[in-house]
Amino acid sequence: MWSEVNQENKVALLCWVKETGIKLVQVNGQRKYGGPPPDWFGSPPPSGTEVFIGKIPQDIYEDKLIPLFQSVGKLYEFRLMMTFSGLNRGFAYAKYMNRYSAQKAITVLNKYEIQMGCHLLVCRSTNKCELCIDGLAPSVKECHLLPMLQELTTGVLSISIHPSPFKKQLQLAEVKYISHQAAAIAKKALVEGLSKLML
Repeated sequence: MWSEVNQENKVALLCWVKETGIKLVQVNGQRKYGGPPPDWFGSPPPSGTEVFIGKIPQDIYEDKLIPLFQSVGKLYEFRLMMTFSGLNRGFAYAKYMNRYSAQKAITVLNKYEIQMGCHLLVCRSTNKCELCIDGLAPSVKECHLLPMLQELTTGVLSISIHPSPFKKQLQLAEVKYISHQAAAIAKKALVEGLSKLML
């Protein structure tokens, strides 16, 4: 269970949170700092300010990651993807105040050795706002699918259904969301609730 997984690093994380006063909120399989941070005024940062962080060892948490990524620029938001067992899923997203800081994070921290033999992957976050759901029954129509998706996810803009290019006699749905973040959260929710869509 959560309390038994990687206890030493979790205790270090809790101590760091207490010392710094940083607030972490866990929702939809991710743990989030900021968005906006406490001292933020104005509009959210523009597109091109978020980086994707991959190859994170599963026992590394925000007490190591946030200070590292803050060392190159001020963070607007940091999201660490989490498993139910309390390990991270090996990737995160850091959104900076400006594009310069995001580019600096890529330049300075890509291939950074965070643990012996473990090098981070840091690259520009793609702003993908669409999901594809393949293998739908021929009887599924857009008017049936839309309420199901609205129940399982938020931020659906539009749906279009086409014959599947991969699975004969089945259908593929293209679903557009209001943002990359909405699409990413929806992807997780749909994986967990996919059986409902296949009925």
